[in-house]
Amino acid sequence: MKTRIFLTGFRGAGKSTLARLLAERLNFEILETDRLVVRQAGCPIERIVKERGWRLFRLLETQVLKNLLKKNKIVVDCGGGLFVNDVEFKNGLTFGEYNYNLVKDLPGRFIIFLKVSESVLRKRLGQDPDYNKKWRPSLGRPDIKVYYQRMPLYEKRSDFILDNSDQSPLQSLEKIMKALCDKT
Repeated sequence: MKTRIFLTGFRGAGKSTLARLLAERLNFEILETDRLVVRQAGCPIERIVKERGWRLFRLLETQVLKNLLKKNKIVVDCGGGLFVNDVEFKNGLTFGEYNYNLVKDLPGRFIIFLKVSESVLRKRLGQDPDYNKKWRPSLGRPDIKVYYQRMPLYEKRSDFILDNSDQSPLQSLEKIMKALCDKT
């Protein structure tokens, strides 16, 4: 049985919505890495990055990940760069690679990549009331360029890829549930 489920993908892919629905369906705890980083730091992500840099944010994110790996029966709403960011960690390894290595052999682990088309992504980000606020700051990064840079890593570092462009959250949930049953 898959007891540690990670939802990855770019911001606007539907991770938060599907994490909530999946956690409810499975009766698992939902954990949101960005919110846990904010709680740990005591300030918004935007402030962490502007005052201390991406490296500190990624370090805090890694600490949050290590803490939640002690749990079972969890659905993790991963920050968009958790497994794919290119901020250098140490010994030539990025934080994205390091974080992926922490979970890749974890018992009960299942990583779901929520893929969306560029046009759907642009539409969703334009309608997202939290975009550029404390939970999802763009901090001036070129989102679409980063989206295309990350795509191959999202695909490589996942157990299941779900195109979440043109279906309802409940349709996506049913496909995830089927994948969980098929991969068990």
